[in-house]
Amino acid sequence: MARYYIHCPYCGLEYPYHFKGFKCERCGKPLSVNIEVNVEMFKYIKGRGVWRYRPFLPEFKIEPISLGEGGTPIIERRYGNVKVFYKLDYLNPTGSFKDRGSTVAITRALELGVKRIFEDSSGNTGISVSAYGAIAGLEVRIYVPRDAPKGKLAIMELFGAKIVKAGSRNEAARKVLEDLGPEDYYIGHTWNPFFIEGTKTLAYEVYEEVKSIEEVIVPVASGSNLLGIYKGFKELLNMGLIDHLPRLIAVQVEGYAPVYEAFTGRKAPCKEPSKLADALRLTIIPRLYEIVRALKETKGDVIVVSDNEIIQALRRLYKMGFTVEPTSAVVQVALEKMTKEKELNGPTLAVLTGSGLKMVHSIYEVALK
Repeated sequence: MARYYIHCPYCGLEYPYHFKGFKCERCGKPLSVNIEVNVEMFKYIKGRGVWRYRPFLPEFKIEPISLGEGGTPIIERRYGNVKVFYKLDYLNPTGSFKDRGSTVAITRALELGVKRIFEDSSGNTGISVSAYGAIAGLEVRIYVPRDAPKGKLAIMELFGAKIVKAGSRNEAARKVLEDLGPEDYYIGHTWNPFFIEGTKTLAYEVYEEVKSIEEVIVPVASGSNLLGIYKGFKELLNMGLIDHLPRLIAVQVEGYAPVYEAFTGRKAPCKEPSKLADALRLTIIPRLYEIVRALKETKGDVIVVSDNEIIQALRRLYKMGFTVEPTSAVVQVALEKMTKEKELNGPTLAVLTGSGLKMVHSIYEVALK
């Protein structure tokens, strides 16, 4: 594992290893983990999944809290002249990419000696944190919007988490910070930099299996997946293993598109706010500046999609054999739009982020109505 330090990328303040806070004490911005990587570290990778890349992850003094996350399949398809690689990250242990972040963030929490962890989530992160918190022996409290899918809530409770219902997704994000005590640890993927260290491993897996990628299409709410993928490819670039960064294509939904507005400087299109893509209904984004910066550096773009488009794409994905939730279907909408408009330059990675098995009744009603 790599030596690291915690710092604020906005004002430059550094923090000691044992620092338990989740934001900069001077400027209030999100913190980052800085790791110096080199190509020699590849000699020491072994096994599979997220912890295969342990040399490139923060150095911990305890064994990882793991359920075997990562190492998810990549399925190749072709659209016109463009080769598309679907990354089936919904096949992680609890059914979403969030397991990549949870394994690292909760290993960090356990090493710090905390007893209770807090998270706000519409479902997938809550399930993931509940599962990893359970095997770590931690008390878990999850703040959810009142309309969070019942199936997802049931799974969290089965893992032993305490559920606190707020109003909207944004209100859940506010309330969790109000209730956080001095001895509690906020695992929140919107703030926690160790979460991003876990999600960056997707880029390493893609590099090992596919090598060259020109575009990456990924759903974006808080941006922990996009920023992790960006960081992973950036590290590969700095090690000389790739010669350029892939374009990052962020996909958001109508009514919840702050990244689009910050990136383009325009009001996002919205006929009706999304009701289907529960994991994307977020407008409080602490790392918004970092997301926009990554998009601009990679000459990327942001695409906003509607629920009607999601329904059609969801049906097509199921016919392809992909058991995904509506949030993942936004990737297919963007892929088809960009293919039609000839905006894809080469091999494209389409990241399918969440399983539909956690909300199968809702999907059945939508897709077959």
